Amino acid sequence: MFKSMKTVLFCTNSAIILIVFATFVLFFYSWSTHQLREQAISTLGSFGESIQDQMVQQIEQLNSVSLNVLYSNLVKERFTNYMTRQAPPQQADSGADDSEGSDTPVDAPANGDLSHPLASDGIPDDSSHPLAPGGISDDIASGSADLGGNRPRASTADDAKVLTDALSAIIGPSRLAEQIYLYSFNGRYYGTGFDNREHAYAPEDKPFIAQLLRTEPGKLISDPNLDLQLSKYYSSDDGKYSISLYRLLYDEYNVPIGAVEVKQYAHRILTSAAEFQSNNPYNGQIAVLNKEGRVIYPFQSEGERDEALRHLVADMAPNADTYASIPFTDPSTAEKQLLSLHYSTSTGWYTILTTSESDLFRPLRQFTFQLFGTAFALIALAIGLSFYAANRITLPLDRIRRAVRNLSFENIGSGLFAQQRLNSGFTELDELHDAFQSMSDRLKQSLDHLLLAEAQMMQSQLSALQSQMNPHFLYNTLANLQEMAEQQMNAPLIATIDHMSDFLRYITSKERQVPLRDELTHTVNYLEINKMRFGGRLTYRIAVPEPLLVQEVPKLCVQPLVENSIKCMSAHAPPWRIEILGAVTDDRWQIEVRDNGAGFEPGKLAELRDRLALLEKERSLPALELNGMGLLNIYLRLNLIYGEHKVFDLYNLPEGGACVRIGGLLHKE
Repeated sequence: MFKSMKTVLFCTNSAIILIVFATFVLFFYSWSTHQLREQAISTLGSFGESIQDQMVQQIEQLNSVSLNVLYSNLVKERFTNYMTRQAPPQQADSGADDSEGSDTPVDAPANGDLSHPLASDGIPDDSSHPLAPGGISDDIASGSADLGGNRPRASTADDAKVLTDALSAIIGPSRLAEQIYLYSFNGRYYGTGFDNREHAYAPEDKPFIAQLLRTEPGKLISDPNLDLQLSKYYSSDDGKYSISLYRLLYDEYNVPIGAVEVKQYAHRILTSAAEFQSNNPYNGQIAVLNKEGRVIYPFQSEGERDEALRHLVADMAPNADTYASIPFTDPSTAEKQLLSLHYSTSTGWYTILTTSESDLFRPLRQFTFQLFGTAFALIALAIGLSFYAANRITLPLDRIRRAVRNLSFENIGSGLFAQQRLNSGFTELDELHDAFQSMSDRLKQSLDHLLLAEAQMMQSQLSALQSQMNPHFLYNTLANLQEMAEQQMNAPLIATIDHMSDFLRYITSKERQVPLRDELTHTVNYLEINKMRFGGRLTYRIAVPEPLLVQEVPKLCVQPLVENSIKCMSAHAPPWRIEILGAVTDDRWQIEVRDNGAGFEPGKLAELRDRLALLEKERSLPALELNGMGLLNIYLRLNLIYGEHKVFDLYNLPEGGACVRIGGLLHKE
């Protein structure tokens, strides 16, 4: 069934349609997926860079506010005056009736986490800290004892008013910071912003001061922390968290006199991250991590996902702004995601944007399914057309096949098929049918020609046999036999007769191709017969590889070349020498017959080559001559057997003499 032309054509055309369609869909899907992935990675990278830049800008605004405080001599002077006029923490705390002095801070971070490139892991021992009991420097402590409470109340109020005005001016109308706190080492701090009061604090509640004193000068940035103080002034849940930036406050001698805390609502600093989380083209997610790998945004922990992100950045130690696109699998959903990571040295934060590959490629898959639906309809139509075309082509061919099958020897040339017309609608098939109709008439003529060719072949074989039976060769051999018999040279006589018998038996055998070993044996018989005639004047050497001896070669392809060499050499003075060399090159066998005669005459060599070129061009057979199978006949037989793979070359040797090389394709079992 599957061997019929109709089935093959139908299946082949259908397979081509399916393969082309499948190739197109796979290429389109692969190309679209790659383009969409690259576009998404690029877009996530742009979003991440923009979000990071906006967060850095917000932090830099806080940093600018802190630097304005540090560089304000008025602030430092009034803050020093104000704090030295106040009572030490013990005295201030004892005055329970003083609402200003008895307030305790409520905005300290719940966990005290701070993050910045300058931050280190430990906190120095309390006994060495300036804020530890008994650890306040003598000058500050004595100043508080001498001045606290002894100055006029108006002077203290004036310092507070000037300090508040100066800090409010630094905050400015644009509210670059919502709150500024100035901390003194005597356990008091003063605020400006929403909270314009003085407070007392314990050193363990403000670990950032110890961290600032321990590290090199610079800023510290806290994680977003629940801030009950600032949240009182903000109506929505967005105001629950704040981010602080800390710096040491120095006097004119570059000696630390306190610390500065600049606060801003966390949602304002992280506005760009929140906007991406709520509205982005890829339904992506964002996470902000500090340098230690803790997730600081979103504020609510996401468990396994946060832990996976922490492990992702755990081995990183960037010392410059970094961008990377990293493969990531969400542990909570086991989904593969595209991840874009950005690190800022200014904030010490990692900004990580992710989007699910399934969400990203969902529109592409929907479009692909629609494409499949449309394509299946087109494929069904194409297969139907393929079936129709297969029928249209194979039906006329089936009629021709039946006509060929019914052809027999009895109806050749009877004109039976000439009466039928095909009318297939295809010019080629109609011409094929017409050609078959005339074939029966020509076939009878071909049979007649074949019989005539067989007769001519037999005549050619007889002519070839006669050409080998050179009368002069026979006469000379018989004369030599007679002379050896008269001289009673029995051994040479018997050997010559044996060689002559084998020689005649070989040339009269019916084989067309024989092993090279047999052809060389025949050639040796011929040479030994001639040695009886010429004696020591004729010598020969045969060098043929053993594996080549079993190669099938045309019969009588070597001995005639030797005969031709002896004929040409005998016209000149001896000694005469013949060499028969065999070789295998690539996939061809080659035999060379060399002599030390005068070689080919230039005119004769050119004539032979012209005749060979003419035979190659016309592909015709020359008339066989009775005076020997010449070089042209050997060439023709090689050409008939090996075609373009034949080897036939003749030339003169540089040291004198002629060489004829013949060969053909190796016979493979």
